[in-house]
Amino acid sequence: MKKLAVLILACTCLFSCGKKNRYAEIDTSKSTVEPIKIERFDRDFFQMDTTRIDSSLALLKPKYGQFSDLYLKCIIGASPLYPEGKIVHDFLTHPAYRELYGDCETEYKDMSQEEQELTEAFKRLNTLFPNIQVPKVYTIFSGFGNFIVVDEGILAVSLEYYLGKDYKNYKYVDGIYDYLIPNLRRERLTTDAITGWVESEFTLKEETPTLLANIILQGKLLYLNEALFPDKSQLDLMGYSKDQWDWCEANEAQMWGYLTENRHLFSTDQILIAKYTTPAPFTSYFPQDSPGRAGNWIGWQIVRSYMEKNANVTIQQLMENNDAQEILENSGYRPK
Repeated sequence: MKKLAVLILACTCLFSCGKKNRYAEIDTSKSTVEPIKIERFDRDFFQMDTTRIDSSLALLKPKYGQFSDLYLKCIIGASPLYPEGKIVHDFLTHPAYRELYGDCETEYKDMSQEEQELTEAFKRLNTLFPNIQVPKVYTIFSGFGNFIVVDEGILAVSLEYYLGKDYKNYKYVDGIYDYLIPNLRRERLTTDAITGWVESEFTLKEETPTLLANIILQGKLLYLNEALFPDKSQLDLMGYSKDQWDWCEANEAQMWGYLTENRHLFSTDQILIAKYTTPAPFTSYFPQDSPGRAGNWIGWQIVRSYMEKNANVTIQQLMENNDAQEILENSGYRPK
């Protein structure tokens, strides 16, 4: 059973970087994936009659089944201490939430483009990995609690995180830092959703994974995303501006030298790993003009080098290979 995962992800430009992924062309004609229909739980939830919460919930729950229970308990916090009726009433009548959701509804009156993008991505994923389950997809409003929620057969996206870098209210939200805002845009919704689903399928196997294991996993996920979204640039997939990407390219050898000289690759220190891999205004061990998550960028370059050097290795074998050291050693990765 897929473990419930709440994922906070950082992550359109025509700029293209590096060589083309050899999985850019995939024949999906034999895919068994039906067109993805996004279930608008957010809309039905906010249309409930707040003067008749119990009867409204009684109508909502049969329509959405286990997802309604997951949403109520795990996302907005219903519990014996905070009964469903009260917490739903307080949530729906919160003035700021009503304004924010109104903006979500205005932006997302129609989601046919997202449905098409998800359908194509899941067709490609199904063609490459037929045994990976295709989830039901829901949109929600979490009150800035979660970007992406993943559970068994369920993939949910919080629309309030995708209102655009110029959205007027982001500056008033605790935890929405300036360095996150450029990626809080509609164009990121489908890639973030797919990343969340795929990341729940391909996880770190070690009990205490090293920095190398972490960045190789992120590199594999990014390489797979290249195959699932062939029309998106590497900048889009990484969530970098051109300046951020250019900085990494110009300083690739120096970053790699620092990692190897200080033996950070083999560290299992979670704070050290987070400094290289999680969203931040810059990568702590590098200069302040570096972008955050530069460790993930390096992991991607290692994986791309590995796949370019080992033409006999399939993407399925890559994703199933949990030996990060073997991938590094056989990648020929030596930036200069």
